[in-house]
Amino acid sequence: MYKMNDHIIIIGGGIAGLRLASLLQKENIPYKILEAREHLGGRVLTQIEDEKNYFDLGPTWYWPEKEPTITQLIKDLNIPTMEQFNNGKSLLQLSNDSNIKSFDSDAVNSKSYRIIGGVKKLIDVLKKDIPNESIHTHTIVEKVTKNNDNYTIDAFNNETKKSISYTANKVVLCLPPRLLLENITFSPKFNQETYLDLLNKPTWMGAQAKIVLTYKSPFWREQNLSGNVISWVGPLREVYDATTDEGNAALFGFFSLSPESRSKLTEQEIKTKVVNQLTTLFGDEIQNYQSIYYKDWSQDTYMTTSGDKLNIESFPTYGPPINPPERIYFAGTEYDQKNGGHLEGALNSAHSTFKQISSEYNKH
Repeated sequence: MYKMNDHIIIIGGGIAGLRLASLLQKENIPYKILEAREHLGGRVLTQIEDEKNYFDLGPTWYWPEKEPTITQLIKDLNIPTMEQFNNGKSLLQLSNDSNIKSFDSDAVNSKSYRIIGGVKKLIDVLKKDIPNESIHTHTIVEKVTKNNDNYTIDAFNNETKKSISYTANKVVLCLPPRLLLENITFSPKFNQETYLDLLNKPTWMGAQAKIVLTYKSPFWREQNLSGNVISWVGPLREVYDATTDEGNAALFGFFSLSPESRSKLTEQEIKTKVVNQLTTLFGDEIQNYQSIYYKDWSQDTYMTTSGDKLNIESFPTYGPPINPPERIYFAGTEYDQKNGGHLEGALNSAHSTFKQISSEYNKH
């Protein structure tokens, strides 16, 4: 066991933790990011074949008309973007028979954009501002203890297999609420009000799985189809065109199959069900895919707890936790009231946490 001192410890290196670190860096406020995974980004997962072929299996879009924070950040960082393809007809699959309805895509979908290079591009650009010594990956936080004016953070490095202890003046929890309650011991414990508030915030994407199929060309566009599907049959509930700006064509799907249903099937069985459904919708050419990428977030122990394995049927009540302990802060998409569940929510949460910390820092 050895100790490290730092003024601020950020637990969790997803988009919120990373953005907070980049803002602290500009103000020369000392910090460290502790991340359990071997890489930063949290729920950002971009499958990269090459610079022209990148497919997001985590967050995928942002909406410039209603999400100013991410829109401005992407502009400031000179990250290229593309509008989500939405031309032609969308399909509506109401039953297992061949009765598939269609409607104009632009009538239902608000204008969304994607990052060229995938959302990982945003992670990579933010990370450039952060010194390597401020990032501790493979670091699993086990306990946070308050000692007078400081906090002790006990962790285990999964790579070196050694325990490590950090001292911090402030702690920022950038993990989904249920995950931090399940995995980290707090001493003293959170008061009941805070605990119940956190427990009632389901992990965004916690029950979800995502799949991408790639093709040589977007053949559905030749049939005047947008690639958009809404299905009441499944296994996919929603489908979208995920074709990149210069590379391969692709379709991207969200599942209606529950985590429990998926767990009873092999990955190959799930892929076969998806191909069969898409063949019914788009024809036999669906079977000529080049690659299939699949990610079941409900199986990701760095993100999801057993309590998250139910699909979120109505939008959760997200926002800052009630009555948090002093000098413990929360940043992440579940802690933003207005845009919880989106990249915008994670960034807004990081910005409001930074404002709190920097105003307190400037008092001293």
